[in-house]
Amino acid sequence: MKSITSFCFVIVSALFLNQINTATADLITTACGTALDKKFCESSLRSQPESKKADLNGLARIALKLASTNGNKVQNQVSQLLKKESDKNRKAALRDCVENYQSALEQIKNSATALASKLYSDVNTWISAAMSAGASCEEGFKSSQSPLTKSNSEFGSYCGTALAVTNKASGS
Repeated sequence: MKSITSFCFVIVSALFLNQINTATADLITTACGTALDKKFCESSLRSQPESKKADLNGLARIALKLASTNGNKVQNQVSQLLKKESDKNRKAALRDCVENYQSALEQIKNSATALASKLYSDVNTWISAAMSAGASCEEGFKSSQSPLTKSNSEFGSYCGTALAVTNKASGS
């Protein structure tokens, strides 16, 4: 009798855990529903182990963390390029990029603070402003090929993910 009870408990537990994982997967799909790049949004969120148990606010926090991490990575890349660059025009463009990303990272930090208070419109304002960093950086390279096109685009995708998830969390 004990083995039947134990077996039933294991089966019910497995079904329950499977349902939780399915619900989280569906939540990520729902959260990314309005993202410009849905595949990027879903894969970036799914790559984070903490997303498995997160609600919409938790997914928004994760998305902001990913955008911040990527922004720091791009800023470091720009700093490295700046050390090696000798052309004065490209150097000026890279300095502008450093400033753009410093502002963007501050805006993401402000977004995280606003999210903690559930001030979704403030989060959207800050993230929308941060998203412009990559495009502004690219504009500085009008006369030459930007070495940051891929990185700037990826940063925009991370910010777009944060924006989509935050909009979903706000009920928009």
